[in-house]
Amino acid sequence: MDKIKKALEKAEKFEENIQTKTTAYSKKVGKELVPVYTQTRVVPIDEKILLNNKIYSYFQDNLLTEQLRVLRTKIIDKLEKINGNTILITSARPGEGKTLIAINLAISIAQKYDRTVLLVDANLKNPMVHSYLGIDVDRGLSDVLLKEANIHEVLINPSIPRFIITPAGRKVPGSAELLNSPTAEIVFHDIKTRYPERLVILDSPSIL
Repeated sequence: MDKIKKALEKAEKFEENIQTKTTAYSKKVGKELVPVYTQTRVVPIDEKILLNNKIYSYFQDNLLTEQLRVLRTKIIDKLEKINGNTILITSARPGEGKTLIAINLAISIAQKYDRTVLLVDANLKNPMVHSYLGIDVDRGLSDVLLKEANIHEVLINPSIPRFIITPAGRKVPGSAELLNSPTAEIVFHDIKTRYPERLVILDSPSIL
C-alpha cells in the first residue's frame, strides 16, 4: 500500500498531461460495447471530479496505473489459485488512502479483465466511495442490512464498463454491530455467490 500511496503523490504531477488526454479517452470508451445492467442504475460521472479526487486509473495512462497493473496481476493470480472472487481492503487508521486504492484498483481490473467488478462501500461509519466518484446517493448497504431495500435496488454503474458500486447508504448508529449481524452474513454471502464470475471488492472500515 505504501508503494501505491507514493505513486499517488507522484501522479499528481501528471494532472496537466492527463487532462489533455481526457477527451480522447472519453471518445474511446464511447465506442466500446457497454454492458447492459437491467437492474442497475446508471449515472453519469464528471471526469473533472475524478481527476481532482485522484481517480487516475480512469484515465489509464499515468504512473499510478503502472503500479496498479502490478498489484492487480498479483491479486488476480492469487484469486485464481484459490478459486476466490472477494477482496477486502482495510487500513490501520482512517485517512491512509484505502478507499482511494479500492476505487482505483476496481476500475483498473474492470478495464483489463472481461468480468464485472462490484465495489462495496462497507464503511458505514465514514462512507467515501460515492463522494470520490461524485455520485449522489440516498440508499445503500445500510438500507439493505436494515431490510429497507434489496441489494439490486442500490447498485449503481457510474458509466464505466463492468464497474458497479454498492454505496454505504445513510450513516446509522451501531454500524459495527450491523456489519456483524446475521443479516449481514446473509447479504454478503449473497453478494459473493449470486454471480460467481463477478469480482467483489469490499472497502471496509479501518481497524482502529
